[in-house]
Amino acid sequence: MFFDIVEKTDKYLEYMDYFILGPSVVRCIHSDDLLMNFDLFNASDSNAGSVLLRSKDNGNTWIEQGLIEKSYVYDFNNSRVKSGYGALYCDTDAKVILYVANDTYWEENKIASLWRMRTLYYRLSFDDGYTWTDKKYIVQKGDCYNTKHFMKSVEFGVNMAATVSPLIVRAKDNSLLVPVQVQMLNKDGTLFNPTGMGYMKAGALKAAWNSEKLEYEWDLGEYVTVEPDKSIRGLYEPAFGIIDGKENEILMVMRNSNYTQSDSIIGAKFYSISEDYGYTWSDPEMLLYDDGSIMYSSSSIPKLLNHSNGNLYFIGVINRENPKGNLPRYPLCIAKVDKETKRIIKKSVTVIDTKREHHNLSVKTSNVVDYSNHGVYEDKETGNIVVLAPYREDLTKYPCYLNKYVIKV
Repeated sequence: MFFDIVEKTDKYLEYMDYFILGPSVVRCIHSDDLLMNFDLFNASDSNAGSVLLRSKDNGNTWIEQGLIEKSYVYDFNNSRVKSGYGALYCDTDAKVILYVANDTYWEENKIASLWRMRTLYYRLSFDDGYTWTDKKYIVQKGDCYNTKHFMKSVEFGVNMAATVSPLIVRAKDNSLLVPVQVQMLNKDGTLFNPTGMGYMKAGALKAAWNSEKLEYEWDLGEYVTVEPDKSIRGLYEPAFGIIDGKENEILMVMRNSNYTQSDSIIGAKFYSISEDYGYTWSDPEMLLYDDGSIMYSSSSIPKLLNHSNGNLYFIGVINRENPKGNLPRYPLCIAKVDKETKRIIKKSVTVIDTKREHHNLSVKTSNVVDYSNHGVYEDKETGNIVVLAPYREDLTKYPCYLNKYVIKV
């Protein structure tokens, strides 16, 4: 057995009336405290705020510190800015805790503006997360970029860029890699949006610390995507794995979607390789098992974890057969990545959690079994992998609990 699930805690955390999305956890610099943040959703894609919690006992208990972000109305037409989809990173070199997130503008509180109006920003904490700077909006370095045209191929009001509950990693050139996705445009500058669900390309935002200005400088290279015959929404929500022993090499794994077209499109993850710290990428290929067969995976965010033991692990939804768009979002699995072949070792696939027996008896409802939108981190005290995942015990209700799983590797 590759993995041993040594702890499984149902209802680890609960926020009444909310679905908990995208937990991220870091250990502080000046203490052994853990910080955690996640978003609170009261409907699909409808973030009410992003909460910050602190643990002084290595995650056994948590105390709410407060909302680091809160969505708000910005005009008389009920238009809203919904801030979040963020994540924490502890930069021990710069001695800061970084929080990267998005401002998403909903004109008249309608979802259509999401493909045109999102911005990226970050906050910094110099005191282990007790206080934070104001938002610092991300603008790619270079004279041609500004707060409107803030990164390559993106202009606010025309198309959007976003990062979705990212797992930030450090590349071998010492830059921080933040996963980013960009809404694509037609040649005439209009949105390329064949399904109305957005069509994305993926890449890596690279952050380098400027010790004189006490801020990050941002850069970006190429994007990658696939044609609509391989994904109706392009490639998005990337995750990065550092390939140890190959100084420049980075693995990027991305989500696709076959929504309404599962008879002709395979629901799977795709991957690309960078050999220059994340600036340029190989043509994307489908992520396969080590025997060459397809690793089916519904349209959901993947996570890659570089462990201190030198191994690289995939944590996400793995299906037995071709999924249908976002569904099913179970079982949640962990598997080892073969870093030479860039394939998933099939015999290593281990189910973390899946649909419970009582879910089969639930009445028909729009709420689904959903273990995606999860968070992962390595417990530095034990070397165990900790997975935090949403869990709906009652499918007639939108809110969820946050479950905890501890995995020995």
